[in-house]
Amino acid sequence: VLVATFAAAGAEAFEYGARYSCGVCKELQQGLPCARFGACAAHVTSEAEAGCSSVCPSAPFGLAAPAAASDIDWLELRISKAFGTKDYNLVRISAITSSAAAPEPGLFDYSSQFVHRWNQFYLHTALKELTPGTDMHLSIAGHDVVLRLPKQGAGVAGLLLADPCVNSATGIMWIGCQYGNEFSTITNTPLLINAFANGTDTDFWSISGDNFYDRSGDITSDVFSRISLEAKSKIFNAVPGNHDYWVLGDPMVGSTADQCGNGFMQWYGQDTLAAANVSPGSATAPFDFSIAPSDEATLTTGQHWSCSKPAQSNFLWYNQVGNLGMVGQTGAYALSETKPFMREACSWAAAQPGLEVLLLFGHWDVPGLGASSRMAMPQWYTEMAALPGCSAFDQRGMLKFVMGHTHCNDPHPHGRVGEGFRVAGFGMEGCGNYGMPIVDTTEDRVRFWYFDTSSSALLDEVLSCVSRGGWRSCTSLATLWLDQPITKVALEEHQLVI
Repeated sequence: VLVATFAAAGAEAFEYGARYSCGVCKELQQGLPCARFGACAAHVTSEAEAGCSSVCPSAPFGLAAPAAASDIDWLELRISKAFGTKDYNLVRISAITSSAAAPEPGLFDYSSQFVHRWNQFYLHTALKELTPGTDMHLSIAGHDVVLRLPKQGAGVAGLLLADPCVNSATGIMWIGCQYGNEFSTITNTPLLINAFANGTDTDFWSISGDNFYDRSGDITSDVFSRISLEAKSKIFNAVPGNHDYWVLGDPMVGSTADQCGNGFMQWYGQDTLAAANVSPGSATAPFDFSIAPSDEATLTTGQHWSCSKPAQSNFLWYNQVGNLGMVGQTGAYALSETKPFMREACSWAAAQPGLEVLLLFGHWDVPGLGASSRMAMPQWYTEMAALPGCSAFDQRGMLKFVMGHTHCNDPHPHGRVGEGFRVAGFGMEGCGNYGMPIVDTTEDRVRFWYFDTSSSALLDEVLSCVSRGGWRSCTSLATLWLDQPITKVALEEHQLVI
């Protein structure tokens, strides 16, 4: 593999390699200098001059693209838990369409074309009240959508994904997906999500960054068109990774054409700190759009090609589902500006009734590529564990974290035995594994299950079993990464926190 480096004085080097060849070639076609990418070798520049056909797919990988569908036939739905300071029974319901008309008149409070990036889409969203423990049926665009929110304090389970890549039927590529063909990820990752998220065994699912390595939204739309409405009707959470800001994954080679997190935050529809004061019935945008990605006034000196990141509040959230508290962060900002949110989240978690396990979600497992050493998840976990509220969870062994970035599915990376879990084996180069991790807090235990599907035989066996009776009937096929009794807080201790 050809590797070259480029860095401005005092900055980290960008390593040019084969998986970047298509994306870099496209940047060279736009007139950006090859030295910026360490890609001035004659064969690289000649590829750009020839139209990039030798390094970028000219056909959709031999796959049939999904049939065109109207917004009525194709319901792109997102359910996220309301920000933690709001009532437990609130969720944010969002629909993404390709036209301005809301898919169900009168249901949504905010409707607008995507702002700044991915402008081919429209977002329709509102906060709605559910009755915990009882199914709620909504009619949206002719679909019977069933929403479920576990009772506060009940055990729950959720799917944990990160860094999923595909060879999309659109034929669009920015970053090479090394195992995309071997694992048929464009087909099998949606199949796994559908099989594991359908039914009552799973309460939520998540993607922890580098979501399909997509600058324009077209790859993301292709993948989500393959995910079932039942899966999309489950609570969903997401945090961004480096490739969700800068498609080549490094601010040193970012571009004002990058989505810089703007498409991400609207597509995944999280109820974040930016929406903390947005109440049910409000038509106020649940995001802070005050920083445009092409706003040069906010760009870092010496990186004038790069995009400006949105307000950090668009990517910070905390909430509770059942007995599980969840905190989402982004490593792309400084610890100093994140600290007030961290203190708030820890204080909130300690005061919630029935919250027994606290799970931190982030992307970076190592610093670099936009994240400082104290914002990468292992160190950020340590920072959180020292704060009032979170320290009590840590002392009971009930503070955990999940992350991606290094493309492996494995427990206890970086020596964090029983604390950290890496869930990024979904097609990108790295460990070469592929499977479904699950967090499970039922039966007064906290467990992390892993279903290995890294061969055709394993995939077929897992999908067949889970599709028949749900994943709980198939745990003999899984590896237990962790099985730990939940240590509950004493009643008098909880009363003192409140």
